[in-house]
Amino acid sequence: MVVFGVEDTMKALELGALDTLMLFEDLQINRYVLKNPVKGDTQVILLNPKQEQNEKNFIDQETGIAFEVQECEPLTEWLCQNYT
Repeated sequence: MVVFGVEDTMKALELGALDTLMLFEDLQINRYVLKNPVKGDTQVILLNPKQEQNEKNFIDQETGIAFEVQECEPLTEWLCQNYT
């Protein structure tokens, strides 16, 4: 299977459909783990620098409450540590 782009690559990794991953080392995408302080659930989002500046990405659209950032690390580092 050949995929391009961050979203398709992450979906393929979750499905176990990739044998080899070629990664651009200067990829400027950060992986955030966000926790909803009211509901207690967590979600993972991937943002580029422009998206990180948009406050809407860090606010629950239903309740208007800001998410707690539990983790933030470059996607390239996270992939190297978790998919070797």
